[in-house]
Amino acid sequence: MPDFGLFRSVFGRVTLSALLVSLVSTLILFAIVDQIVRADARAMLGREVDTDLAGLADIYVSGGPAELTARIADRLSVERIDGERAFYLVTDGRGRRLAGNLTRWPDLSADVSEARFVTLPDGEPVFARATILGPDSRLVVGRSDRRGESLRRRLATAFASAGALVALVSLFAGHLAARRLRSRVEAVNATFAAVRDGRIEARVPEHGERDELGTLAGHSNAALDQIGRLIEAQRAVSDQTAHEIRTPLMHLDTRILRALECTADPALAAMLGQSREEIRGVVRLLDSLLDIAGTEAMRGDMRGLEEIDLSDLADALADLYTASAEDMGIGFRAMIAPGVTMRGDPMQMSRLMSNLLDNAFRHAPPGGTVVFTIAPGPQIMVEDNGKGIAPEDRERIFERYTRINPQQGVGHGLGLALAKAIAERHALHIEVSDAAPGARFRVLGEETT
Repeated sequence: MPDFGLFRSVFGRVTLSALLVSLVSTLILFAIVDQIVRADARAMLGREVDTDLAGLADIYVSGGPAELTARIADRLSVERIDGERAFYLVTDGRGRRLAGNLTRWPDLSADVSEARFVTLPDGEPVFARATILGPDSRLVVGRSDRRGESLRRRLATAFASAGALVALVSLFAGHLAARRLRSRVEAVNATFAAVRDGRIEARVPEHGERDELGTLAGHSNAALDQIGRLIEAQRAVSDQTAHEIRTPLMHLDTRILRALECTADPALAAMLGQSREEIRGVVRLLDSLLDIAGTEAMRGDMRGLEEIDLSDLADALADLYTASAEDMGIGFRAMIAPGVTMRGDPMQMSRLMSNLLDNAFRHAPPGGTVVFTIAPGPQIMVEDNGKGIAPEDRERIFERYTRINPQQGVGHGLGLALAKAIAERHALHIEVSDAAPGARFRVLGEETT
């Protein structure tokens, strides 16, 4: 299975999604707890400040400013065990400081007895309330929030540790789940890859799990079974069609031959001979069409293929075409590397090479040259020095019934179509290019494309 990388892989994204969900959940939970702690701290500080302020207000009413100043001094002299600090400020009507440890009035309105967190000049947050004690006196009482800050720091540390642990657990669990899913999907992909490579009998292993992937495996196997049945049916229909059509044609050819033997009329004999040639042409056309259809249906099907020595097949063909080339007055040169092997059908590969050679000899001019090359890969090359093939026709010539120059030679334009079907059946690629002059046909294996 290809390595898609962490972010391109579905399973990588599933694992990262599980990690992200765990981290976001931890952050949301921390935010909620932090808000609750802050609210409770504010409420507790509010009660403490309000109680102290009410007591100082009573002292002011009963004892006056002097008694208030003394009691504030008493409170400031006490060192609290919990480390919290108290803050006070008493001013007159013109804002002059009369008592307390604050040096300036905070941003609080005494007219409405405003209470909230303010920040002192040294940066410490303090919860304070301001109020009016009398026509010429104002009071601010504040408390630090060191206990709350300490508690929130401990909570942040705890949530960070817990979040890291949850993230690791989520990552590990997500990885295990994704790896299991990946292995099951890889089994499906491996099965289809095997079918593509020709092992039609390959099927997805089913482990009896009734989930989406189990259903996918079942549907995949059912589809592959149907494909196998269709391939077998196509082969059976092709064989039956060939038999049903070829047999009466051959019987007709036999009867024409008998009639030809019994007649002494030259004109009738010539007509009967022409009829026989036409019948044989129809049979050849039928055989070619069935060969193309059967070969295309077996594209990628490696069943029945064996390890063959392509060099030996090419040597045998080269011997045959050398004699034909001398009779036609065409130069023929074969450059066949020894020991070139591949997995294939020897008859079909011989047919492919002979079709390419027939095409080259048909288009080579008198006195021209045809070059036949076999190289590892495998690589098959047939080159002639004829007129060549125009760029716009180089794809079209592999289609059925296509003849670039119908006046040259005979045939139905099926030779190159069959060559392409055989190449694709063997997982080979066929192409044509300019030989300057002439055409160069190349058949390449997967390693050389």
